[in-house]
Amino acid sequence: MREHNEAVNKLDYVPAAKEIAVDYEEGTTQTVRLHDGSLLKLAKLRPDYDPGNRVAAMAYLQDRYEAGEIPTGLLYLNPEPQNLHRHLGTIDTALNKLTQEELCPGTDMLAAVNAEYR
Repeated sequence: MREHNEAVNKLDYVPAAKEIAVDYEEGTTQTVRLHDGSLLKLAKLRPDYDPGNRVAAMAYLQDRYEAGEIPTGLLYLNPEPQNLHRHLGTIDTALNKLTQEELCPGTDMLAAVNAEYR
């Protein structure tokens, strides 16, 4: 395991600094200088942008990325959201109310679950 251990994030200290806030019109871009001197180019969505079109949202993100911009605003809103519990297949019963047998379904089930990740 140690041979394959890779850091997935870097912890660093971020000193306190004055908040950076910008206000700019819809459909325009605004370049913002950060405390370290680097620049961000923000792109506010146009008023006619459709956040219900997933494919268009992904294309817009790619287009703005290639332009070196960071889009701001509501990029995508699923018009037919699914209940998270239904999506994950969870049960209605709270975990602390389940029996030992329900919580630990046995070695055969564990083997089946582990096989899915091999």
